[in-house]
Amino acid sequence: MRVLITGAGGPSAVSVWKSLAGEHELLLADMDPDSPGLYLVPSSNRFLIPGGEDPALVPALLELCRTQSVEVLISTVDAELAPLAEAEAAFAAIGTRVPLSPAPVLRRCRDKWALLSHLSGNPATPSCVALTADTLATITQFPCFAKPRAGSGSRGIAMIRSSEDLAALPQDGSYLVQELLPGPEFSVDVYVSRNGELVAAVPRERIRTDSGIAITARTVHMPELMESAAAIALAVGVRYVANVQFKQASDGRFKLLEINPRFPGSLPLTVAAGVDMPRLLMDDLQGRPLPPGPMPFKEILMVRYWTEKYLDPAEWQALCRR
Repeated sequence: MRVLITGAGGPSAVSVWKSLAGEHELLLADMDPDSPGLYLVPSSNRFLIPGGEDPALVPALLELCRTQSVEVLISTVDAELAPLAEAEAAFAAIGTRVPLSPAPVLRRCRDKWALLSHLSGNPATPSCVALTADTLATITQFPCFAKPRAGSGSRGIAMIRSSEDLAALPQDGSYLVQELLPGPEFSVDVYVSRNGELVAAVPRERIRTDSGIAITARTVHMPELMESAAAIALAVGVRYVANVQFKQASDGRFKLLEINPRFPGSLPLTVAAGVDMPRLLMDDLQGRPLPPGPMPFKEILMVRYWTEKYLDPAEWQALCRR
């Protein structure tokens, strides 16, 4: 199949490329001609597109999918997900599948306060409050943790050790303040079929990270965490792939951090453990039977290092001129 992957500058897109390149014709797109993933495919299969927040993105992708006869569009960029899901019918009309959760689910996952509010009552939901002038005085337990209501990775996070630290944050509801979770962090890669059936839930311990991306990690058999991640994904309404992130509280319980309803950057570890989620996705889209879940996997450790690809500078210059 002809598959277009967006977000070629990030590890998620490269991870999908690693799984699918041997069986499908892949096209890669990004807003930046310097994105490394663009150069993993032939020059004819590299494309520049508007950014995820740009209203021109969806029309540009519709035209690109039409002219390139794209059968499946896989987005790995958070800001793109909901707009693309809302345009699903327009893509279907030109023969392009866009495998995403429903748009309301995607918007809920992007808004951490909306997500936690939706899961209120779930034992994995951490104590949390949206910071406003009215709630400022109610936060008296320090240290605690603050993070932007919207965002990804580690951008904007802060340890709050005093009321002075707290008062320095915006008090317009754009920040969340939650209980401090001092333990290790785990991500659970979840696959839910298009029919809403759990296929896989693979926990990964994020041992060492760099800019929000795990560079040392391992898969671990943790049935309780698998069940919690699966229950949360199903309760939220996730379809296809999601990455459910947890951190351990001081009492030993794991609390939810966020849900990324897309392929994760550490996907190669899950694939190496025996659960190839990009291939599951392609089988799902083609109506092939999926394994009964949750799929078994092996415990394995991953470390990451840089590698290089060399090419004629003229290829980069040609892309910059597009």
